[in-house]
Amino acid sequence: MPRPSKPEYAGPMVARRHGDLDLHAFPGLEALPGLLHVVTTRELDLASAGPRAQPNLERLRRTLGLRRLLWARQVHGTEIMAVSGEETAPVAQADGLATDRPGVGLLIKQADCQAVILAAPQRGVIANLHAGWRGNAAGMPAKGVEFLASRYGVAPDELYAAVSPSLGACCGEFVNWRSELPEWFENFRVGENHFDLEAATRHQLEAAGVRPQRITISGRCTVCHPEFFSYRRDKTAGRFGTVVALRE
Repeated sequence: MPRPSKPEYAGPMVARRHGDLDLHAFPGLEALPGLLHVVTTRELDLASAGPRAQPNLERLRRTLGLRRLLWARQVHGTEIMAVSGEETAPVAQADGLATDRPGVGLLIKQADCQAVILAAPQRGVIANLHAGWRGNAAGMPAKGVEFLASRYGVAPDELYAAVSPSLGACCGEFVNWRSELPEWFENFRVGENHFDLEAATRHQLEAAGVRPQRITISGRCTVCHPEFFSYRRDKTAGRFGTVVALRE
């Protein structure tokens, strides 16, 4: 199989100015009453280390008008935690957060991994999932849908989903995929050693019961687009982020 080409970006994500920050958003999610979400850029390094981390996190919280901004210690697993907004960040070792409390922002930090927003604003419930290739192969997108159903009684077909900028099929090379990825993942192999992780996420969401027309994929590869941090490209520890919240 030939290596996938690097497509010109024409995805469903638009630039948005919030205060003095340049951010991105999905117009489809913006149209949902009561829902707030953004994707940050390299303008804010949200990594845990470094002198600017905490000031940048506080700047983001204030710009979005959130009461709290919470995140977890991400470990490429499938643990999901419900939060009330009273916790101290980082709230726990987990790769997904969910809440039904307005004014509480759920943050996923990224540098090639996906953030998968799940939202049922009409039910007052949201989640944000961290899905790198390990989490994707372990079924994290579907586990997020199942968590919202079991914890909050949200039916899968009530959900809207959006997948942030992340490692694209053009750059998603896994030379050890035969030993690292499960057999079913070969359905998403698009080159000799390349995989379409966005397609794998969409497949899991649809199989879990999310309506196809309610799933939005950014289509923007972090390696190819330097406005985002990319560990594969730069080998640095910087992180951008995706935030979702219920408006107060």
